[in-house]
Amino acid sequence: MGAYDGGSMSKRWTRLGGYLGIALVVAAGAWWGVATLMSPKVTITRVTQGRVVQAFYATGTVRPEREFPIKAASPGTLEKVLVDKGDNVKAGQPLAVLKDPALQYRADRARAMLEEKQGRADDKTSPVLVEVDAKIDAMGEMLAISKREMDRMAAMAGQSSASSVDVDRAIDAYKVRWSENESLKAQRNAKLLELRRELQVAQAEYDAAKWDLEQQTLKSPIDGVVLDRPTSQGTRVAINDVLMRVADVSVNNLVMRAAVDEEDVTRCRDGQIVRMSLYAFAGERISGTVTRIYNEADKDRRTFEVDVKFDAPDVKLAAGMTGELAFVVAEKPVADVVPSTAYQGGAVYVVRDRKIVRSGAKVGLTSFERVEIESGLQENDAVVISPISGIAEGTRVRVTEIDPREAAGLIKEEKQKADGAAFKGFN
Repeated sequence: MGAYDGGSMSKRWTRLGGYLGIALVVAAGAWWGVATLMSPKVTITRVTQGRVVQAFYATGTVRPEREFPIKAASPGTLEKVLVDKGDNVKAGQPLAVLKDPALQYRADRARAMLEEKQGRADDKTSPVLVEVDAKIDAMGEMLAISKREMDRMAAMAGQSSASSVDVDRAIDAYKVRWSENESLKAQRNAKLLELRRELQVAQAEYDAAKWDLEQQTLKSPIDGVVLDRPTSQGTRVAINDVLMRVADVSVNNLVMRAAVDEEDVTRCRDGQIVRMSLYAFAGERISGTVTRIYNEADKDRRTFEVDVKFDAPDVKLAAGMTGELAFVVAEKPVADVVPSTAYQGGAVYVVRDRKIVRSGAKVGLTSFERVEIESGLQENDAVVISPISGIAEGTRVRVTEIDPREAAGLIKEEKQKADGAAFKGFN
């Protein structure tokens, strides 16, 4: 057996230890690499500055500011239809004619009664007054005779040819005739008042019957356009049936009538700024202001109608066009902002030391694309803008970063503004 070589054994153990150390380092690196590759991946950006507008949204339809329903004033048959959908009409222009024989009979009867009352109330031709006038004339002659007799008796009494009793009798007879004559005159005046009152009643009845008959011709209340197809000729209609609608559809009298959800209507106010995007004017920015908020909600949709007046209506604007509206609640031209996707579950999350951390950010105005950060973020914080559902706070993550202005939609907005186009969210 050879002698024991301690130095050789020591070298072997040293080499073995080196190999083990290298193996551990490689294993640790491999584990770290695997762990890193297994970490969730999130998208981050940074705080930037931009304009932020807080608004609520609704859909709407361009409508005339006021529409006039043309209704049947009474039951009848639609005898004539004089206009059609889209026709321009003038105020007072006949639109349709109804026919009701009962109304015609009433008007004819009232006219006959009026003519009768006119004849009876005429001073010269009234048979009633002629009879009274004849009595008055006869009584006048008798009064004249009584006057002459009274004068004769008075003369004879002066010559002692008549007694005082004869004179008194003549005076009494004259007074009776005078009283009867005055009574006849009073009767004539009373009868004339009665005949004139009857004439006024007959005139009122005729005017009412004539008005009802005239209402059978339906006329336009304004200069405007027929909005819909009228009810067909020959149709039997009831009172207050709508036969057509007329409105002024000139661009200055058009409004955007929005359907605002009941949870948003309390934030509506007169004069509120509204920004609109109409499908017929794709890519154009349109502004307006609230002019009217209707008090009653649609029972089925639970929405309230709100009228928005266009600030500068396009000449091509037409009733029936539809679009979207943003009702501005508040806005800031310059603010610290992050994309709205950064505001998750009522908080803003950041990545610090490669781990997800809930920040203490205080949020201000919120809009469709971005959120105002009032305070609570550190300078150059990596703000998470991808969904973090399922990622616990403190989890180690991998990151992909997006340019802050691009992430907040500011670059796109600037390009759209340069092109004169509308931008989603109206920021």
